[in-house]
Amino acid sequence: MILLGVACLIGGFLGLYFSVLVLVPLTAALAFACCLGAAGHGDMISAALFSFIPAAIGLQGGYMIGLTARDLFRQSNAAQSRRI
Repeated sequence: MILLGVACLIGGFLGLYFSVLVLVPLTAALAFACCLGAAGHGDMISAALFSFIPAAIGLQGGYMIGLTARDLFRQSNAAQSRRI
């Protein structure tokens, strides 16, 4: 559950600032980290898949939330970011 929440928050942050291509290397890094975590605990590869799939869905779901909130976020920060 914690991994899912963290992945969703990271995806939301990335949705605010980056394009969709940032999800490809980040999803690959997430798969690698899940495999290393499962191997470190002595679990099988299926345990890594069971932790990777919800985290990848949370990452992409968070990205979509951040992408849709991009306009709202920029409108609220537009008055604060006046540079001289």
